Amino acid sequence: MKKVISLIAVLALVCFTTMVFAADAAAPAAAPAAAKAEPAKTEMAKPDVIKGKITKIDKTANTIDVKGKTFTVKAEDIATLKKGQMVKITAAAGTMNADKIEVIKAKKAVKKAEKKLEEKKVEEKAAEKKAE
Repeated sequence: MKKVISLIAVLALVCFTTMVFAADAAAPAAAPAAAKAEPAKTEMAKPDVIKGKITKIDKTANTIDVKGKTFTVKAEDIATLKKGQMVKITAAAGTMNADKIEVIKAKKAVKKAEKKLEEKKVEEKAAEKKAE
């Protein structure tokens, strides 16, 4: 009688474990089917934004070079630009046509220079204290 009960227990255990593994294997197959049912979302291409100094201006071809890339600019925009200016160019995705050009003001550069001066002063004071 003990042999029969142990045989039934082993068979029940085997059946339950087989069902668990079968359920795990079937779950990933259902996920791709649900993903295919959803319509594909279309994303609009984001415009390219480049910040840098103008290294070259060609007024006859209406182009400027920023960070080694050449952008085509509107004639009225190119008249206001100067070599060495910091600019922010917004170009349509995948093109080199500048849709929008903003001149970045030198405030950031001035702040950076002021920070460097302050750091130098602090270092000089520290060096003077060590010397004393």
